Amino acid sequence: MEGLRGRAGECARLDEILREARRGRSGTLVLRGEPGVGKTALLNYVSGSAPDFQIVRVGGVESEMELSFAALHQLLRPSLPAAGNLPPPQRTALRLAFGLDDGAPPDGFLVGLAALGLLAGRAAAQPLLCLVDDAHWLDHESAAALAFVGRRLYADSIAMVFAVREPAPRSALLEGLPELRLSGLDEVAASQLLASAANPGLDSQVCQRIVAQTRGNPLALIEIGQGLDPEQLAGGAALPDPLPLGRRLEQRYLQEIRDLPSDTQTLLLAAATEPTGDPDLLWRAGQQLAFTPAAAAPAEARRLIEIRDRIEFRHPLIRSAVYYGAPLAGRQRVHAAFAAVTDPAADPDRRAWHLAVAASGLDETVAAELEQAGDRARRRGGWTTAEAFYKRAAMLSGDRPARARRMLSAAEASCDGGTPLRAQAMLDEAAAYRDPRHHGLAGRVQGRIWHTMRRPADATAALLAAATELGPIDIRLARDILVEAVVEAQINGQLAPDGATRTDVARVAQSLSLPRGTPATVSDLLLDADMSLQLRGLPAAAPQLRRAIDAARHAAGTAPEIFQWLAAACSDATILADDIALHELAWRMEAQAREQGAAIALSLALSHAGVSELVAGRLPEAERCFHERVAIEEARGRDWTIGPLLLAAWRGQDEQARALLETLAVEAARQGQGYQLTFAGYARCILELARGGYGHAYASLAEGIHDGSQIKFALPDLVEAAGRSGHRDAAQRLTGQLAELAEASPVPRTLGFLARARALTARDAPDAEPHYRAAIQHHGQTRGPAHLARSHLVYGEWLRRARRPRDAREQLRTAYRLFGEMGAQGFAARARLELSAAGATVGAAAAEVDHGLTPQEARVASLAAAGATNGEIAAQLYLSANTVDYHLRKVFRKLGVTSRRQLGRDQLAPFSDGTAPDGSAPDGTVPGPGAAPATGSASAR
Repeated sequence: MEGLRGRAGECARLDEILREARRGRSGTLVLRGEPGVGKTALLNYVSGSAPDFQIVRVGGVESEMELSFAALHQLLRPSLPAAGNLPPPQRTALRLAFGLDDGAPPDGFLVGLAALGLLAGRAAAQPLLCLVDDAHWLDHESAAALAFVGRRLYADSIAMVFAVREPAPRSALLEGLPELRLSGLDEVAASQLLASAANPGLDSQVCQRIVAQTRGNPLALIEIGQGLDPEQLAGGAALPDPLPLGRRLEQRYLQEIRDLPSDTQTLLLAAATEPTGDPDLLWRAGQQLAFTPAAAAPAEARRLIEIRDRIEFRHPLIRSAVYYGAPLAGRQRVHAAFAAVTDPAADPDRRAWHLAVAASGLDETVAAELEQAGDRARRRGGWTTAEAFYKRAAMLSGDRPARARRMLSAAEASCDGGTPLRAQAMLDEAAAYRDPRHHGLAGRVQGRIWHTMRRPADATAALLAAATELGPIDIRLARDILVEAVVEAQINGQLAPDGATRTDVARVAQSLSLPRGTPATVSDLLLDADMSLQLRGLPAAAPQLRRAIDAARHAAGTAPEIFQWLAAACSDATILADDIALHELAWRMEAQAREQGAAIALSLALSHAGVSELVAGRLPEAERCFHERVAIEEARGRDWTIGPLLLAAWRGQDEQARALLETLAVEAARQGQGYQLTFAGYARCILELARGGYGHAYASLAEGIHDGSQIKFALPDLVEAAGRSGHRDAAQRLTGQLAELAEASPVPRTLGFLARARALTARDAPDAEPHYRAAIQHHGQTRGPAHLARSHLVYGEWLRRARRPRDAREQLRTAYRLFGEMGAQGFAARARLELSAAGATVGAAAAEVDHGLTPQEARVASLAAAGATNGEIAAQLYLSANTVDYHLRKVFRKLGVTSRRQLGRDQLAPFSDGTAPDGSAPDGTVPGPGAAPATGSASAR
């Protein structure tokens, strides 16, 4: 197709996207510019340049922004017959979003992934071009899903192009996608375009004036060239002042429309009102509005509109001029007509939307219907639609309490939909009604708004105030709100100001105890356990923590609060350092989240599971969890550094870990998320311990680990760091904390921690050795090799300093081998140095091979090596199966392998096994981590 005048660079960019799609690579581009600058013309260009593509095109419509998933449904409509091929959670989420099934609100990530799967499946047979005009008018849910697709497209033969008007009122969801900003044409191209639109008598000075005043805006040039009198263009008459630009151009369109017959004007208004573009619906409305298909002829003759299989306006500005140029009464009349002809069973939300706009004055009947429609929209995750219906219902309510209730529901729906600023405006209006119960409920919504805005301290304070106000009225509701406050206080962590700490929450919970004889729910048990922990300490709270954990463990998976309960129970298990309970709870939470399609709950479960596996020394399993959590955050357009930081620290990747530490510190401080700083301190402690920097290791957690801390597993690390850096009193105090922990949670891990700490702090040498052996015995019964290896290491170091080199070598070889098998390179290097000092001949560590895998390729390769199929990898990493296949082919080429089975061998393993049972090679030397394996089998004990 011939390029557009003055747009050679822009057309070349679009041509390149099409070429890449033909080669199997996807591309996304957001065109940004002022009205009339040529965005739609470029969409037309790329459409005409793609005769070998399937093409699907949708446009955002301002009046339809309140209909959740409307644009997404239009885009996916041709692909919906293939929805049966999607994984069940994605298929269910899509059906819920489109109102085809009833159930819990679908997870937005699953809706986006379902859209990606459908589009990728359609593109498998023939390249696909998706065009989205006026994307700034997309409903919030559609924009979120399409932005998700745009971020995850890679190797799917899909080209996706958005057009966004600048300044855009609502296009933030598309931020971060590749973009191209359009400006006006240069003087030469603008003059040529104006000359082509005007008559041959265009005066050169008039041309220069028009080009200068329009700043090269193509639409303005065309409309002015076609709209001015020949005498004006020839310089014989004055030009209009000002020229019809921007809104004035819409007024010009409106004047042209008002010259049409009245029935044609009504038809145009109806076409602009109902954005589905369905001619049959238009003709049915015409029966209500007294126009026939013949009324379209004058508008089509002036190229304002074209009615074929779909209704298309020549330019979006014409639709806007028609709709917003009509009087309110006229728009209401047309909406009422569409409400009358829309099937209430097949499309109840669209009918309710028309009713909402058509209503005038107070009308409780319509308000009640709209409130019911809002409830339906909320159940399917249509937060934008729910907000609009509730808000309109409030405006139609004559009863003040009903108005306040509905406005509060609108605020809550807006918050749930991720638009907290709009939610705040509605909440301020709703909160003006001072009924105590209503005001307390408004406080809960306020807390959730602060949470969405990542202000956990403010969220905690708001929730505490809400619970305090509701306590005398509804104790059950008040305590449920306190459970939310506990979560926010945990996020605050060490950055919590006065009034927003976990102790503050506990004090309020103590004042709102459950009335005698009232059955306790799982939430009650979790809340009371945390209250006891904060106010009475771990020894007193341990039995309650156990009861709460058991209650969550046995709770029905269908309970609405199941994820909240499981997450709290995971935190409690971590506080007790109970690796067995944590592993079981995190696994269950992960399984439940996958089954129910809950991506946010899944990300939290993966964090708990990843920490459980990491501390056990099962680094590949931890990596699997953390990689998927990273993928979820990437799909949300966010970063998550805690997991990668912890892995880098345990693997001894000093440079990478320190870079991540800097990033995390900035983000945690900006968002008030002090819990992240605690994990950063732990990561720094591990890095320093591995290199023997005991003073720095102790300083990294110098504030200590209190009873409510979720890194109790760092207590033995601090004992080691304190004792070896001269802080003997601190080491003894920390050992006392470990004794309390072991008494509260007498599992092998904590008993081993205590034994190791007592060995490290023993004053007399004969007293230490039994404790070292006890630590090894206990840690030999734990999941994973990490603590067994650490106990062998410190025992070996103690033996060497006790001048027992032969015994020391035995312990250090075991530690060295276990660290090698784990992939804990930093601790392996420390063990290697100790072995050399003990007189062992140690093989050099193999140089790490850089295969040049990108982070995404490494994730795909790791999952493939573990036996996951392309579809399973796609679901875990929020990619399409085609993209996984593309990455896997690149992995094969870079690693020099030809099958998935080969990925399980040396290519991906940072360390080899195959050492002799004592950790030595057949020649008596100890091989370095990553060295070629000797014959024989490895033993963990």
